[in-house]
Amino acid sequence: MLNSNALEGTKAIKESEANFASAPTSKKIGFFSAMLIVVGSSVGAGIFFKAGAVLGNSQGSIIFAIFCWLFAGFAVISMALALIEIASGRNDNLSMIGWCQTFNKRFTYKACKNFMVYIYLPLTYFFMPLYSIMSFQDGISSLIPNYSGLNTKADWAVMMVFALLISSYFIFVNGKSSKMGNIHNWIITSVKFIPLVMAILLGIIVVIMNGGVQNPDYTAGFNTAWSAIAQDPASIFTFSNLTPGFGMFVAIGAIFFAFDGFYVTAGIQTEMKEPKKTPLAILIGMISVTVIYLVIAIAMSIGSEDGTPFGFQNFLESRGAGWVYAAFQIMIGIGVLGIINGYALWSTRFVEDLIKANEIPYSTKLVNKITPKAANVGIFYNLVLSIPVILVFCIIGGLAYTDSSNYGTTYGTGVAQMYSFADLMANWTSVLAFTFIIFAIFGGLKNRKTNQVYVEKSKYFKLMAYLAIATMSLPIFITFLDPIANLFMLYWIPDNTPGYVTDVLVPRIMLIVALFFFAILIFVPTICEDYLLIRRYGSIEKGEIKKIELMANAKGIDLKTELINQIRAQKRIALNEEEKNILNINSMNDLPQYA
Repeated sequence: MLNSNALEGTKAIKESEANFASAPTSKKIGFFSAMLIVVGSSVGAGIFFKAGAVLGNSQGSIIFAIFCWLFAGFAVISMALALIEIASGRNDNLSMIGWCQTFNKRFTYKACKNFMVYIYLPLTYFFMPLYSIMSFQDGISSLIPNYSGLNTKADWAVMMVFALLISSYFIFVNGKSSKMGNIHNWIITSVKFIPLVMAILLGIIVVIMNGGVQNPDYTAGFNTAWSAIAQDPASIFTFSNLTPGFGMFVAIGAIFFAFDGFYVTAGIQTEMKEPKKTPLAILIGMISVTVIYLVIAIAMSIGSEDGTPFGFQNFLESRGAGWVYAAFQIMIGIGVLGIINGYALWSTRFVEDLIKANEIPYSTKLVNKITPKAANVGIFYNLVLSIPVILVFCIIGGLAYTDSSNYGTTYGTGVAQMYSFADLMANWTSVLAFTFIIFAIFGGLKNRKTNQVYVEKSKYFKLMAYLAIATMSLPIFITFLDPIANLFMLYWIPDNTPGYVTDVLVPRIMLIVALFFFAILIFVPTICEDYLLIRRYGSIEKGEIKKIELMANAKGIDLKTELINQIRAQKRIALNEEEKNILNINSMNDLPQYA
């Protein structure tokens, strides 16, 4: 049996949870606000930046593009319904990281953790501010004739400073106060709904005034000449243009980017008045986002020249309403800030939870500096990880990359290249995030058989889990396959094709290089850690126990109490052999305080 110290530690944990539940709610986030955080963290860049790409991958078929949005929306809602049970298996701020830890093998969990800490965290603070700035510049360009940036020799450096200031502001303020993050979200979400409504109204107005869709290449059926519209081999020899079927799955993979970020709400449970309602907030928020996206996608498909906000510019400016387009784009930029705001609320807190579990460097030195009042340690860690990445990647983009996305000279010296590099870095993040969520759902299905994790079972879980896996797995697989296939298709593209190096060769190669770079950051740290644990302690299990012991020593508590603490956060019942020996029990059910 456990000694008295361990039992008292377990009791203390329960008392701290009770104290948290009864804490003053004035500084916490209510259910409706949590639902708005789901909407605010998802709606922003995706719908405006990806609607045109979905149309292109649908070979100009508006009907097929709408089907892609419906299919993706159904897949994401199925996933949200499945996550109701998955999310009940944790009571911390780790969101998908915690889901993978609880429901998957150690290697999958470690891969997810590495991805979120070393890739997703710094890259989000790199490319999201740039997307916001780009929308601001698009709006300004409609107000200033012949706008071409700031007309300096290094406009990219100025934009880099803006990106640093934006990310640093949200990290610092939201880390200090979840209440401020909630206020930010209310303000930004209120503003971002204006361009959403404008997009719908503009689409309808354009169709009425033109007596049909704005772009004649967009039709109800497939445009049989779609792959040759651009009249260049680079457009013809792409995986998505081989058949509408491939294009559909590539389009759906792109749509996932538009939904990315919804899980942020699951990462701020400790800031909610009623944490148990987190899954419901995610579900209602995702249904709302799906409806919004579908209506806007239809409006921009029929009313915009290219399915993007840019496609409204000529229509408005030719009628002396350039200021409307300017306001439209500027408010889109403000909407993108909402994504950064939601992520900053989460990232500053999930980092601290990882520190408490001794899962990232210098955890034992920092754990005692963590306080419930503000995520000061999370702020520090976020800034240390993000600022160097923003600086280095902006320099690479501004000085050494190409304008592979064809942004042109409108944005200023080196800025188009930097934006193109941001596109490259952003390409893989959302699809990798959804991949780990699918792994967690797989683990949840397995848990239904093994019952190793305590969850609040949902009667719809199995059906929704199977539907989510069935509808999301193939688009995710095709999304990974697409750039690899495009790389091999370079063989059919003549090297004298206009823009061959900058628009075809470099981006296709660099997309694979980026994936390879991501794979190194995701898997190599765990491989190195496992090697060191085995070499120093004889096995991975013993090494993990040693990490827990080091954390216990840092906190000034005994190993058993710290072990119970970590197992409780995972809501595990089953234990490995090392844990059984330390606790002298067969499962956590043997503890009356835990059963």
